[in-house]
Amino acid sequence: MKSKRRRIVRYRKPLNINIGLIIFLLIFLYLGISCFIYLSRDKISIYEVVKGESEVVPGISTTGIMIRSEEIVNAPVTGYINYYVKEGSKVAVGSTLYTIDESGDFTNLLKEAAENSTTLTTKNVSDIKEDITSFVTNYDNMNFESTYEFKYNLNARLIECVNINALDAINMSLSASGSPTLSLNKSIHSGIIEFYTDGMEDLTVETITDSMFDTSEYKKATVTSGEMIEANSPIYKVIENENWNIVIQLTDKQAEGYKDITSVEVYFPSKGITTKAEFTIINNSGTNYGVLSLKQYLIQFSDNRYVEVHISGKTESGLKIPKTSLVEKDFYTVPSDYMTYGGDSNDAGFLVETINENGESLGVFTETDIIKIKDGICYIDDSEIEKGSILIKPNSTEKYKIESMAKLDGVYNVNNGMTSFRHVNIMTEKNGYYIVESGTTYGLQVYDQIILNASLVDDKQIIFR
Repeated sequence: MKSKRRRIVRYRKPLNINIGLIIFLLIFLYLGISCFIYLSRDKISIYEVVKGESEVVPGISTTGIMIRSEEIVNAPVTGYINYYVKEGSKVAVGSTLYTIDESGDFTNLLKEAAENSTTLTTKNVSDIKEDITSFVTNYDNMNFESTYEFKYNLNARLIECVNINALDAINMSLSASGSPTLSLNKSIHSGIIEFYTDGMEDLTVETITDSMFDTSEYKKATVTSGEMIEANSPIYKVIENENWNIVIQLTDKQAEGYKDITSVEVYFPSKGITTKAEFTIINNSGTNYGVLSLKQYLIQFSDNRYVEVHISGKTESGLKIPKTSLVEKDFYTVPSDYMTYGGDSNDAGFLVETINENGESLGVFTETDIIKIKDGICYIDDSEIEKGSILIKPNSTEKYKIESMAKLDGVYNVNNGMTSFRHVNIMTEKNGYYIVESGTTYGLQVYDQIILNASLVDDKQIIFR
C-alpha cells in the first residue's frame, strides 16, 4: 500500500494559448501607439482661401466746423421786429423779409389780428406738416437737444404764417383810419436766410484754430419775431451761395494717410446724407486740418456751425490668408526673354544647353515651374534646373548662366494633395491675416486650399488628409 501511494504523480495542466486574446492585445497596442503618435505630432491643417478686404487708410468720424460766405444785416432803427419768411429758406433779391415797429402799435395790432383770425391757409398747413414729418423721420434719441431747436423753428413757422396772413388786413385798417401803413423791408441779398449770429461769420480756413472746436464755448444769438431790437444790432444774415467748407482736425497719422487723397466720400449721420467732397490738407501754426469742399446740401445745415461727419476710408480688396501660412523661399532669377514654350504644349520652360557625344551644343527644352514674372525677370524653382546651368535664348545665340537667387513670399497650395509654392503680393494686414493681391499669374485664386501653418511642411510634400 505504501509503495502504491508513492507512485502517485501530480498531473500537470497543459498550457492553452488563447489566440483571440493575443490578437486583441496586439490591436490594442497598435491603437495605443497610433493615438500617441497622433497626439504628439504637429497637426497639419488646411485653410480655404476666401475674399477679403482691409482699410488701408482708416475712416474718420469727427465734428467739423462749417465755413460759408455769410453777410450780416443790422437793424436800421430801434423797434419791434417781425419776420415774414421762414428761417433757413432761400430768398431772392427784393423778397419781403421783415418789418420794424418803432412805436409798438403795429405789434399790438398784429397780436390782435392773430387772436381774431387764426385761420391758416392750405399751404401753411402743408408746410407745417412737412416740418413735423422731417423732424420725426430724422429724430435721434442721442441728440435730444434737437427737440428744442424744432420747437423754436415750429413756433417761428407759425408766427410767420399768422403775421403774413394778418399783414394785409392791418394795413387796410391803418389806411382806412388815415394812419400811415407799415412799409415792408425787402431783401438786398439773395441766398439762405438765418436769424442767428455766432461771431464766426468772418471765419476762414486760414484762421481756424484748435480752440474753435470746443463746442462748450459756442454761443448762438437768435432773434425772434416780436422781439425788441436795438438799432445797428444784427437781425439776420444771408448765406450767399452753396459753396461751403467743413474743416476737421487731423492727427499726424491721419494727415500722412490722406496726404495723396483729393476726393472722399462723406456721410452726415444727422441727415442721412452721403456725398462726395473735395479734400485738401492745410497746416495752421503746426496743426494739420482737413478741408472738405462741397457745392450742395448747404441748406440742410445752414442752422448750425458744427456738424458730425464720417469720412469713408480707403479699402483694399483681395484674398485673405492667415499670417501663419506665409513662407519665404529662394528662387533663381532668369531674364524673361529666355522663357519659351515646349513643342505642341503650352508648358513654359527654358532651353538648357547640353553637349552631345559629338561635342555639339544643343538647347534641350526643360519644363520649369514659373513662380513669378515681374520687371522682365522670371523667378523659377530649382527642382528642374540646377545652379550653374547654361540657358540658350530662343532664336538667338545668347546664353545665360543661372547663378543669382532672390527671396519671395508665398504659401503652400495643396489642391492636388502635394504642397506647391504659390507667390503672394501682400497689400495689407489686419487681425492675424494678410490681404494679398488676387488674379495674379501663377498666384492664388479664391477657394484654393493652402497649408495653415507653413512651418510644418516642405515644398513638394504629399499631404494625407
